Amino acid sequence: MQSKLAVIIGGTSGVGKHTAIDLANQNYHVIIVGSRADKGRQAQADISQATGNQAVQLALADLSTKTGVQQFAHQLAAMTDHIDILLNSIGVILPERHLSADGYDLNLVLNYLTHFWTIQALLPLLKHSDQARILLVGALPFVINHAKVSLPDFDAPATSKYNAMTVTAQATAARVLLTLALSERLTATNVTINIFHPGYVPDSNFGAGGSWVSRLAGRILGESFSRKNSPIGAWLATAPELTHTSGHFYDDRLRQVRLSKQYTRSKANDLWRLSSQY
Repeated sequence: MQSKLAVIIGGTSGVGKHTAIDLANQNYHVIIVGSRADKGRQAQADISQATGNQAVQLALADLSTKTGVQQFAHQLAAMTDHIDILLNSIGVILPERHLSADGYDLNLVLNYLTHFWTIQALLPLLKHSDQARILLVGALPFVINHAKVSLPDFDAPATSKYNAMTVTAQATAARVLLTLALSERLTATNVTINIFHPGYVPDSNFGAGGSWVSRLAGRILGESFSRKNSPIGAWLATAPELTHTSGHFYDDRLRQVRLSKQYTRSKANDLWRLSSQY
């Protein structure tokens, strides 16, 4: 029987790499996606060595622009005719405001728009699977349910009081709304989508921008409140009982979490319409 295919964006470290190892151990054909060749090749070797699975491939891509995402989709289409699992685990906090080549805030791009773009671009391959699953990464349930849920301003002008944590929290809430919006739009298809808190993964990219505040916050939140190296990603990807489960948020102990009343279908649809303009 042909092994199933998992594409893991951000699979060269952290949550993505950890989930790639779990899926490779279950005989999945795994394609990890990263932007750096050296780091990607090392992760590819690490995963194969840890699991004995040689069906681990590396795809290099710049996903910070819509054009880059479209090029990546063409690259994948040349490698496979379907995708069974799509996990997007990209997530960073850049302490200062930086713009993408398209002129958008990179914290919003890498923490939200990239997720929206890649799902849109890869849906044709996902629909060619017998039963495909899309997985996004959230945050601690407390953080998710106490965040201010509002639509991102992708065209916001630069200010002297840029708050990276606020922007990133907004992008995280947007991923939850995206999960709700897509689950509704995929109802009549063979594709599901869910979002999860991964627990504490020591080599995650939380604070990748170099801020000591970000690194410290990630360590405290992770070690104090989260399960270390939770199998949640692989469980959501493979559990037979979740075949038709879509539009939900799970914690690192495999429990479905009720979302606060801020996460409405109306806001989800508003975000979908807004995102479609970019």
